[in-house]
Amino acid sequence: MHNMIAMDGGGTKTLTVLFQEDGHILYLRSDPGTNPLDIGVEESQRRILGAMEAAAGHAKEKLSAIYAGVAGLVYFEKYFQQDICAMFGADSFKIETDGRNLISSELTHEEDGCCLIVGTGCGTWIRTKQRDDIFHVGGWGYLVDTLGSGYSLGREVLRAVCLAHDGRGPKTVLTELLEEETGKSLLSAMPELYAGGRARFASLAHLVFEGQHLGDKTCHDIIETGAQRLAELIWAADPYFEGEYAVVSGGGIVTAYPSYFERIKMKCPERAKLVLASVPPIFGAAVEAMHRSGLELSDSFKDVFMADLNAGRAEK
Repeated sequence: MHNMIAMDGGGTKTLTVLFQEDGHILYLRSDPGTNPLDIGVEESQRRILGAMEAAAGHAKEKLSAIYAGVAGLVYFEKYFQQDICAMFGADSFKIETDGRNLISSELTHEEDGCCLIVGTGCGTWIRTKQRDDIFHVGGWGYLVDTLGSGYSLGREVLRAVCLAHDGRGPKTVLTELLEEETGKSLLSAMPELYAGGRARFASLAHLVFEGQHLGDKTCHDIIETGAQRLAELIWAADPYFEGEYAVVSGGGIVTAYPSYFERIKMKCPERAKLVLASVPPIFGAAVEAMHRSGLELSDSFKDVFMADLNAGRAEK
């Protein structure tokens, strides 16, 4: 029975699985985020290697493939290929950015399409038969271009509260919601929020949806602006396709708030057929590992894999 490793590395969380060709998961591990833009190349390598080594230690057979899709790797891919590939005896090894994980979670390995990731960060990845690689629009790092993402929404929460505090902006229910969230006043909470970095800012995104539910106009405007900016990514991807094309959308924000997904969808090109991913990106990484092992997915593979994944047998 073939043994393979699949990894999905995000800005907040990284999942690693060791699994068999029948879909059964032998080992499941959850770790903090591995985006090298956030934590640096060396720390990202350390976390990725640690997770892979732990998974490989539970293998019952020689590894036939390792596939890892990691956020932010598009800028550093050559360093990871050079430093990591020689450390494992797998027949096939591929580590790249995380866009293919989400695309392959819903589409066949060869099918043209793109994905819209809306989690801590965001971006769109495009896959067509005309190119060997996947390529992106947007997602140029949280300091530059993650409008509409969890980080961006959380930052807008803080910005709105600060403006209201100063009298430079309208009063908003976000002030009270933030105080309830942190248990502190704005001034007292700021050191802890900044110390938490991008992930901590993203953790505040839920407040804007709670505020919208309460009828707060500031929250409504933040959500509408975020949806428009995310739709612009799909408009930029549109010229790469002929006719209708699939856009697989995933990530913690659109998964938790399908109403946000619907607002994005309404602002996209008509021929872009947006679907919410029905399975997490780690399944797409497993599909890619299977492909690189030269194996076909059985009719039961998805059900078996997801049943084991949902059983939650994760180790840290």
